[in-house]
Amino acid sequence: MFEIELKFQIPEEKQEMLIKAFQRKDTNIQHLQAKYYDTAQFILSEHSISLRQRLEDDQEKQQWVQTLKLPTEQRLKRAEFEENIGSAETELDLKNYLSNKHIAKNIKHLLEQHKDGLEVQFQTDIERKLSLFKFQNSEIEVSYDHGHIIAHQQRLALCELEFELKQGTVQDLISFILPRMKRYNLWLDTRSKAQQGFQLAQNSPDNPVQLQTPLVLDSKDHPENALKKIVNNCLSHLLPNTTAIASGNFNSKHIHQARVAIRRLRSALKTFSNWSLHIDPTWQTQLTELFRQLGSARDLDMIREELLPQLEAAGAPKFKLPEPQDVDSQKLTKLFRSFNFNYLVLSLIQFIAQESSEKSQIAVHKAAFKKVRQLHRKIQTDAENYLNLDIEARHRTRKNLKRLRYSIEFVASLSDKSQVKKYLKAIKPAQESLGLYNDLIVAEDVLKKLVKTEPQVWFALGWIAAEQQRFLLKSQQDLLQFAKTAVLE
Repeated sequence: MFEIELKFQIPEEKQEMLIKAFQRKDTNIQHLQAKYYDTAQFILSEHSISLRQRLEDDQEKQQWVQTLKLPTEQRLKRAEFEENIGSAETELDLKNYLSNKHIAKNIKHLLEQHKDGLEVQFQTDIERKLSLFKFQNSEIEVSYDHGHIIAHQQRLALCELEFELKQGTVQDLISFILPRMKRYNLWLDTRSKAQQGFQLAQNSPDNPVQLQTPLVLDSKDHPENALKKIVNNCLSHLLPNTTAIASGNFNSKHIHQARVAIRRLRSALKTFSNWSLHIDPTWQTQLTELFRQLGSARDLDMIREELLPQLEAAGAPKFKLPEPQDVDSQKLTKLFRSFNFNYLVLSLIQFIAQESSEKSQIAVHKAAFKKVRQLHRKIQTDAENYLNLDIEARHRTRKNLKRLRYSIEFVASLSDKSQVKKYLKAIKPAQESLGLYNDLIVAEDVLKKLVKTEPQVWFALGWIAAEQQRFLLKSQQDLLQFAKTAVLE
C-alpha cells in the first residue's frame, strides 16, 4: 500500500551508457500509456493527489490499471491504491476508494465532492526498461523511463531512473543507489510525473516554491523519532526548492526558501543532536558550506531598499553603490546536481528511515523543553551583559535567538497553542531589533570599502554609527524584556 521510491534525472551524456547497462541485464520492457484525471480547477493536484488510468503493455499482455496516489508525512513515501480494471479501456470508477477504510475521510469527501468534474488533463507515453535486483537482504526494482508527457499539443520529454524498494530496508536501497549515482552523475528529483504533467497542463513554466509546513509531534514519540520527524519536515521544505534549482528552472524565491530550509535543518541538528547516536557531525559542516555557496545579494539589497531612503531623508549626499553580482544560475544548478549534495540528502533520508535502536525513558516533551530552557537561559545571560559583549558575541546572541524560535516551531505541537503564540510574540521585538543592529554592522562594512572612490559615504557612515548606538541600546532593552518572559513548559 505504500511505495518507497527515489527518482533521479540522468545527464544527457550518460544516457547511452545507462541504456547499455540495461541491455546487459534481464530486462522487462513495458510500454506505458497513462491518463491523469483532475477537475478543470486542478483540485486534486492542489492537494498533492494523483489519479490515473494506465495501459501496461509488456508484450505478453495488456492490462489497464487504475491508481490513486496520496501524500504522506514523508515526501518520498506515498500511499498507493492500485487495482486492475481489465484489458479494455473503461470509465473512471471511484467506488472502491470511497469505501476503502485505509483512505482518510477528508480524501474520500474530496473525491465524492468532485467525482463528476474529473476529466483527463494530460497523458504520458513512456517506454520503461525494468530490472529487479536482489541486494543484501532486499529486492530493488530499477526502471529506466523514456518518453513524453502530452497536454494540449504540448510535449515534455522525460528521461528518468527510478529505484523502488519492493522488499527490505531503506538502508539497502540507498547503499544500492550510491555507486550508480556516482557512476552516472544522477541527481535526485522529487517531482513526480503527475506534478510535471499538471504543471504542463496548467501552462505553468515555473516550478512551485515550497514553504515550510507545520510539524506535529506525538508526545509519546521517543526523542530520536521526534528528531527524525523534524529532519523530515526540513527536507520536505528543502528538496522541492533544490529540485527546482537543479532543473535550471528557478527564481530568487527558490533560493531564499532553500536557504531558510538549510538554516532550519542546521538549527535542528545543533539543538537536538544528542537525541540520537546516529547524527553525522559532517552534516553540519556540509550544510554550512551549502548555505555559504547559495550566496545572497541581500546585503546590497538591504542598503538600497531600507537604508538609502532613510539616509536621503536625513539629507545625506548621494553616492553610488556597487552593482549587485548576478546570481550564477549554472553554478547553483551544478551545486544541487553534485554527488556531494545528493549523497548528503541520501544520508539524511537513511537516518530518517532507519529503525531506532536507542532505549530511553525520557519523554519527548520533557527532552524538548529542556533544550528550550537551556537556550532561553543563554539569552537571559546575554541580555544582562549585552552592552559588554563584542560584535561577534552579539552576533551569536542573534543566532541563538533565531535558533530558539526555530526550536519552538519544531516542538510547538507539544505545548499549549496559546502559550506558544504568546512566547513567539515575545521573541519578535528582540529578534527584529537585533536583526536591524546586525544590518547596520553589515552596512558599515560594505560602505567603508567605498570611502576612497565615494567620499560622500562619510556622512552615511556617521549616520550609521549613531543608528548603531541607538539599536544597540534598543536591542538590550528588547532582550531584557524578553528575558522576563516565562519559559514554555
